[in-house]
Amino acid sequence: MSSTATADPKVNGHANRLERTTFRTSRLGDFCSEKQLVAQTGHDPDEWPLVIAKELLDNALDACEEASVAPEIDVKVDDDGISVADNGPGIPVKTVKSILDYSARTSSREAYVSPTRGAQGNALSTVFAMGFALDGAAGRVDVTAQGQCHEITFGVDPIRQQPEIMHTTHEAENVKTGTVVKVWWPDSASRN
Repeated sequence: MSSTATADPKVNGHANRLERTTFRTSRLGDFCSEKQLVAQTGHDPDEWPLVIAKELLDNALDACEEASVAPEIDVKVDDDGISVADNGPGIPVKTVKSILDYSARTSSREAYVSPTRGAQGNALSTVFAMGFALDGAAGRVDVTAQGQCHEITFGVDPIRQQPEIMHTTHEAENVKTGTVVKVWWPDSASRN
């Protein structure tokens, strides 16, 4: 939050009285910088691939546990990024949209924290923003579940010079059950 101050020498006989203007800023910026993500995750950027894998695995295990199915989880790491697929019920469209609202926290597990899983409470919000924070200009995550592929792209609004999220969906025939989350890793992060 920031404010501006103006001096009015004739207010109540006091010189230089400050009048503040209150500004409202998006919390999205709290998730789109390395400094803020380090504070939220407790890990430096060179450890973020491990954070991504851990958080996506935790979510996959939780989804299977909640659906009472034996987990089948596939993890892929390649030059493009990290993906985790599970055989749970699939993240609903409503939940994906809610996670992208950075003014509120979305978690089905926040009140049910186990000693090893769910402690962060905003894991997908941080994971979704990591590629952008590393690249500084763009980042992408794909979430495929319940017959829909969500392409989530972080960029910069050129006028306001603030992060923005583009979210598009299309039908996905290749994922009938479960969820596949792919975090695309920026080339700029791989060069370090």
